[in-house]
Amino acid sequence: MTTYTNNAEILDCTLRDGSYANHFQFTAHDTKNISIGLEKAGIRRIEVGHGLGVGINSPKLGVPFENDIDYLTAAKNAVSNSKIGAFYIPGLGELKSLRGLIDLKLLDFVRVGVDVTEIEKARIISEEILSKGIEVHLNLMKTYALPVEEILSKLENFKGLDLESIYVVDSSGSMLPDQVKTYVSEIYKDGWKVGFHGHNNLQLANANCIQAIDAGATYVDGTLTGVGRSAGNAQTEILSLIVPSENSNSKIDVFALFDIIERFIKPLFGESQGVEIMDIVIGMSKLHSGFLPLFKRVMGKYDVNLYRLIQLVSEVDSINPSEELIESIAKDLRRTDG
Repeated sequence: MTTYTNNAEILDCTLRDGSYANHFQFTAHDTKNISIGLEKAGIRRIEVGHGLGVGINSPKLGVPFENDIDYLTAAKNAVSNSKIGAFYIPGLGELKSLRGLIDLKLLDFVRVGVDVTEIEKARIISEEILSKGIEVHLNLMKTYALPVEEILSKLENFKGLDLESIYVVDSSGSMLPDQVKTYVSEIYKDGWKVGFHGHNNLQLANANCIQAIDAGATYVDGTLTGVGRSAGNAQTEILSLIVPSENSNSKIDVFALFDIIERFIKPLFGESQGVEIMDIVIGMSKLHSGFLPLFKRVMGKYDVNLYRLIQLVSEVDSINPSEELIESIAKDLRRTDG
């Protein structure tokens, strides 16, 4: 029987999948700021570029604000330890562009995306990328279109390649947790590291990530506020509370993620596609929303971070916190922040 390690890590694709929601108009400056913030928060894999991947620049598919080189350069220069990667769809993206990025040493990983019915299209390019010492993840778009047994048969042709992972991809946001469990666990048991990328059309992206982790997934994808194509994605800030931090490369600072959202994501996108920060804070702190007026009264006296204040108060008393307790902790927090 397979023993799952739950050795999971979040791969953030705000700067790639999230670009669908702003018509691919992230700037290099946006890319730099968000990459810095993600690394500071503890995210170790960051995907950037046009939503459809490297080598896309047309009115039909979407003209990005910057070119691939500018996006990847901005991200690479912004981080010290995090890996920077891009998406590539063989036959859709321009191969010359991908090779140029590889030659410039701007890529730590590439996720090769193919429809699950056409897995063989990824073999040659995956081999070429791997030969350059770059990590490759195979994204099986519309994974649900084939039974898992057929997918495993197709993957036999990839057994000789040192792929970092095989991604189960819920492209339409239609998969239920039990389906995710079946695909992830069977691919995992076949000897592969597995990733999961889910969309939120049925409001199950976060839950499906939990199921994927439980079934053995090494990677789960998220975006800040769930921003992305269609109904959006799993939320990185919620996943940071779900992914077993003791097995991740580092503990993720959810408050640092909140800071990125308020400084850089909300000004770009306005309305969130996912759960609002305050609702997440209430959930993570186990505080009833009926106590918020007490916090707001105290906030009128002390210039402190409301989210951190709620969390600290809740660590003492999340069931029936008094205004005196809230004010006492606000005073301490003000001294600490000062």
